[in-house]
Amino acid sequence: MLQIYTLGILAAGILNTFIGLIIYFKNRKAPPNILFGLVTFSFAIWCYSWVALLSIKEEDGGLAIFFARLLNFGAVFIPFFYFHWIISILGLIKKEKISIIAGYIIALFFGLLSWSNSYVENIHPILFFPNWPTAGSLYKWYLIFGYFPFVLYATYRLLKHIIISQDENRKNQLKYVILVTVLGFGAGALNFPLMYKINPFGSSGNFGMFVGLALFIPFPILLSYSVVKYHFMDIKVILTEVLAGFAAIVLFIDLLLTSPFSWYLVVLKSLILIIFIYLGISLVRNVLKEVKQREQMEVMAKEVQKAYEVEKAAKEEVEKLTEAKTQFIMATQHHLRTPLTSIIGYLDLLFGGTYGKVPPKIKETLLKFQVSTKRLIRVVNALLDISQFQMGKRVVALEPNIDFESLIKEVMEELSFEVKMRGLYLKYEKIGQVPAIKADSEKLKVALFNIIDNAIKYTKQGGIIVNLKQAGKLVQLSVKDTGIGVDPKQANKLFKEAFARGDEAKKVYGFGSGIGVYVTGHIIRAHNGRIWAESEGKGKGSTFFIELPIG
Repeated sequence: MLQIYTLGILAAGILNTFIGLIIYFKNRKAPPNILFGLVTFSFAIWCYSWVALLSIKEEDGGLAIFFARLLNFGAVFIPFFYFHWIISILGLIKKEKISIIAGYIIALFFGLLSWSNSYVENIHPILFFPNWPTAGSLYKWYLIFGYFPFVLYATYRLLKHIIISQDENRKNQLKYVILVTVLGFGAGALNFPLMYKINPFGSSGNFGMFVGLALFIPFPILLSYSVVKYHFMDIKVILTEVLAGFAAIVLFIDLLLTSPFSWYLVVLKSLILIIFIYLGISLVRNVLKEVKQREQMEVMAKEVQKAYEVEKAAKEEVEKLTEAKTQFIMATQHHLRTPLTSIIGYLDLLFGGTYGKVPPKIKETLLKFQVSTKRLIRVVNALLDISQFQMGKRVVALEPNIDFESLIKEVMEELSFEVKMRGLYLKYEKIGQVPAIKADSEKLKVALFNIIDNAIKYTKQGGIIVNLKQAGKLVQLSVKDTGIGVDPKQANKLFKEAFARGDEAKKVYGFGSGIGVYVTGHIIRAHNGRIWAESEGKGKGSTFFIELPIG
């Protein structure tokens, strides 16, 4: 029974040694790796001293006391290193700086004290153990100020982080660390009553100690598994290396202890060892590759999530800006169109003679004023139409039997004064009979006005010819001018992008906005029609085409 127990403690010591060394050398600069290595190193000292203590015969009392004190020397530092490690993985080193310093002062004090009679007084037999440390008068102060406070405080910190953490993976990781803490330190605490010659299990003492051993031996394995399961400190690679290295050492020891000696067995075991080392290295490489791929996938997932959040925020911001723009346009239309309509009304009264005869010079000025006011009303209405189109609202209401020709003549009449002012000609041509169409007369008139007015603006000399004809099942209107022309590369953008204007157009007419042709494009498409522009280039004029289905 003692031999089985001793082998169990030895196995725990070997596991602690391997895991501690590999984790430390994995990243010798990272505080979590250093502290984890120190925790397992302290456990290893405790285990090896315990094995030595259990193996010493009764007559070697002096040597037994030495290992009993070495055992407790290693045990003193375990809760403090473990506490520091927990604080490190939780990112609380700065906040708990005083606690950490206090912990190491206490650890050093009891570490020095552990070699005195006041800490470990002697040894005594208990249960099936021939040698067990006897607590001195000061040992209880280590339990009161060292072991229990720091283990319990570390557990409290873990629990607190579980409660406040929003990361489920992180919560699971910390829960597993708490479980390992309870199992490891709970099993270790079973030794304390024995040091005071108290059997905590009564008649089931032997069974109880084996239960404690069963919990204690896998402590480093369980702790490692918690890190493997939740990807912490790259321990998956570490554990793979530990297991492969441990198995290789066992095979090597088996090779050295070959008995009876046989060249056949030596060669066979050597081949097995070589094959295992090769497979172990391949396994470690594959695990490294897997971990690297997983880390890359995690980084990519975080980047995708971050990009999604940025896109979502940008979309929300755009929606807010769109709503603000719509509200602004609505307010502008309301506050501008009302007074402008009043101005047009008064001008009509003036021209109608309500306020008496208007002198010719004043009338000419008032006509210019009327043209400018009507143009401003159209801009306000165009802004409203843009917002309505962009929100997907129905702006155009089609009606049958609309006389397209009469709409064209009304627009030409309205623009006659401006044509005369610029010294241009504006001609109308019709080829054959043109049937009625299905249209929204008001909106279509706006589109016609924008196209013809646009031709007038960008024509310095010459004039504009408006042509109407039937083309199969369509009615085709063309507005040809002798103006500045349109860059073929920019022609397609005029009716699809708000505020899109050619470079030459900006030079000729700096106050233009491009709103008119953009709204016109929407109106024509809402009529199930087509609109486009053609030009041979700069200075060679332009022709704008509108095709609408016959109603």
